[in-house]
Amino acid sequence: MRKFAKKNLIFLLKSLEVDFKENFPLKDFTEYKVGGNGEMVVFPRSMDTLKKIYAFCSRNSIPFYLLGGGANVIVSDGGVEGVVCITKKLDKIYLKNGKIFAECGVSLEKLAIFAAERNISGFEFAYNIPGTVGGALIMNAGNNYGEFADIVCLVKTFASNGRELIFRQTLCKFGYRTSVFREKKLAVLSAVFKGQKGRKEEIFALMERIKREREEKFPLEYPNAGSVFKRPKGHYAGKLIEDAGCGGLKVGDAMVSLKHKGFIVNLGNATAKDIKNLIAVIQKKVYEKFGVKLEREQIFFPEDFE
Repeated sequence: MRKFAKKNLIFLLKSLEVDFKENFPLKDFTEYKVGGNGEMVVFPRSMDTLKKIYAFCSRNSIPFYLLGGGANVIVSDGGVEGVVCITKKLDKIYLKNGKIFAECGVSLEKLAIFAAERNISGFEFAYNIPGTVGGALIMNAGNNYGEFADIVCLVKTFASNGRELIFRQTLCKFGYRTSVFREKKLAVLSAVFKGQKGRKEEIFALMERIKREREEKFPLEYPNAGSVFKRPKGHYAGKLIEDAGCGGLKVGDAMVSLKHKGFIVNLGNATAKDIKNLIAVIQKKVYEKFGVKLEREQIFFPEDFE
C-alpha cells in the first residue's frame, strides 16, 4: 500500500472509530492456525462503516478482503497486502415476519441456536460447523443433514465496483460447495433465511446428535479446516485418499488425518506451504492410481481472490 494512501486510510479509520491493526497476524482468525500477517486488518462494527472503508479502498486501488471464521481458508505464509476486514463484529441477527436476518459475521452456531430457540427447524445442520454466514453462503456449506441452499431466501453482496447486489435464492446458483458468489468473487454482506415450524426440544436434540457425530468422525483435536476436497462424482475423496496410501502422509507438520482421510490437520507448527504441498502430493497420488482429479474445496487466501 502506498504511504500516502495508508496515511489517509488510518485517518479515515480513526474518524470512523474503527479498531485496526497494522502488520497483524491472521493465523488466529483461521481454523488451520497458519498464515502470515495482514498489512492492515480492520474490525468494523457496522455495515455502514464497512461500506465506507470499501469505498476508500476502491478509489485508491487498495486490495480489500473479507475474512469471517477462517474455516475452509488457507492464508498465505507471505501474508495479505491491502485491507483485510475481520467480520466478527458484524453479527446482527433478528427475526422479522417469520424470517431470520443475519449479517455476514454471524457464526453458524449462533444462527442455529437462534433458530432453535424460536422453534424454527431447518438450521440444525449448521450447528457445530465452524465459520460464519458470509463464508457459508459463498461455499454453500452443508453436510448430510442439509446445506445453505435449503434455507436462504435473499443474499446481499458487494460487487467489485462497490455496488450492492441482491440475489434471490434462484439466482444464487448454488451447487456442491459453490455459488454465484464464489464464481464471481462477490463479498457477502448479509442474508435472509427461512425454515419450518418445529419443536424446540426436537430441534436441540438433533443439533446435539449432529455435534456428537462430528466429534466421533472428524479430527477435531487438531487445527483443521474441514474437508480439503470436493466429493468426486461416483467416489468419496476420503476413500480415494486412503486407498492411494495417503493416510498419515506428512509434509512438515501438516498431516493427512488418520481419523478421516479427507482432512488435513496441523500437528502444531505447520505452515500454509506445508498444507499446500501436501494437497498437491495427495492430488498427484490419487490421479496416478485412480485417474481421478481431486478438486480442492479449500480456499487459498488471497490467491483465489486475485
